[in-house]
Amino acid sequence: MKFRSVILPSTMVAAAASAQPAPARPPAGELQVALTNSGGTVVSAVYVAPSGSPDFSDDLLGKQVASVGKTVHVKIKDPSNACVFDVQFLLADGATITRKGVNLCQSDTYTLTR
Repeated sequence: MKFRSVILPSTMVAAAASAQPAPARPPAGELQVALTNSGGTVVSAVYVAPSGSPDFSDDLLGKQVASVGKTVHVKIKDPSNACVFDVQFLLADGATITRKGVNLCQSDTYTLTR
């Protein structure tokens, strides 16, 4: 039995080595967003509402907080697939920041700056 050497271009080897399955997509009607706190104050709670609605969700952080410079992952229910939300951040110092008309379908990350 004869064996042959085969030399593959390094780009081909690197591509094969780094190939990973695509990440699982969230269920329809649900968004998964990574929120990064670059605002200078701990975020105690995060609420969302369909843009223009006064009905904000329960706290998306639950028992966790978003420390300064840290990223937290949240799930947002979006049964209508509207994608555009008003996002409200409650800070540890009692201040509230509201960002209106945030399209959370354009990116799976959002960075809060003050």
